[in-house]
Amino acid sequence: MQIELNVDLLQTSMTICYNGRSIKIDNLVIDTGAVHSLLSSDIVSEIGITFENGDKLVRSFGIGGDEYSFRKRIDQVQLGNFVMKDISIDFGVFHEDISHIDGLIGLDILKNGEMIIDLHRMEMYPAKSN
Repeated sequence: MQIELNVDLLQTSMTICYNGRSIKIDNLVIDTGAVHSLLSSDIVSEIGITFENGDKLVRSFGIGGDEYSFRKRIDQVQLGNFVMKDISIDFGVFHEDISHIDGLIGLDILKNGEMIIDLHRMEMYPAKSN
């Protein structure tokens, strides 16, 4: 899949599926410093992903301080031809000063897919096909 350098950040797109509905999310930062992926709860609400009783609350720490999100199991994520089924993803609100980002693809997905980030070709792909 193609990656691009946008606002000095490596970005790509991903499709997620939840309860039979899917959405393609653009402007996802490839973040090798994030342990877990985080998607904008505002964007995914249109396919029914909202906070519900029983969802795990997650506290994350970063350069901007601590943030809170909720974790939910979704049916699948797809990055190019790579598909992961039945995966937990964090969902939260991004500050308005970073409104150009719709989420972070973290090590939970990158390591599971054994992703290779080829900066010469500006592509990302799994080391093995699944």
